[in-house]
Amino acid sequence: METGLIIGADAFFGLTLCEYMMKEGIQVDITRPHDHTEEQKVLLEERMMWLGRNDLIRVIDFQNSKDTYDLIFIQSEEPHKWQEDIKAKHGIYRILYEKNEDESAKQNVPAVILPRMFGPWTLDEERTKRDDSFFVEDVAKDLLKWASDTDQRLETTHELKIKSQTDDKQAEDIVAEWIRQNPTFFDKKQE
Repeated sequence: METGLIIGADAFFGLTLCEYMMKEGIQVDITRPHDHTEEQKVLLEERMMWLGRNDLIRVIDFQNSKDTYDLIFIQSEEPHKWQEDIKAKHGIYRILYEKNEDESAKQNVPAVILPRMFGPWTLDEERTKRDDSFFVEDVAKDLLKWASDTDQRLETTHELKIKSQTDDKQAEDIVAEWIRQNPTFFDKKQE
């Protein structure tokens, strides 16, 4: 895989997926919706400053997109706003956080339901592990691996099964390092 597009890469998981894809050497284009709360704007600005230091990422409008990507992930709540003429060699997947019975009826691409996650960029103060949650980078890694498997891409809705790879201590260290490197947002949250 060489290229990826993340539509709506402005939230906790979308940017983590982007970071993981770049670690794997994948060129990633991302789009972002423009309607955010003030807190989300500060978070996104901080994240984009971090990601912008890597030459494997591009923030695009659809008119600047490529014709074909290897993988496309849709995280936006506005699934019909992306151009239908953008193709994916290995698959287009809509990312969901919970099962919605009506979802398969209104979508035209397969959906992947992700498990509960924790990590350094959550907005709701739940940056610590819960019994039923997985470290966000483990989810990104398993999603990319699953999406690359041709036998599984034909399902309409798939609940992603995750193998925990990051132990609690490693996760705590990663979260602490992110907070150390990005103090502006986290200091502002605590005021």
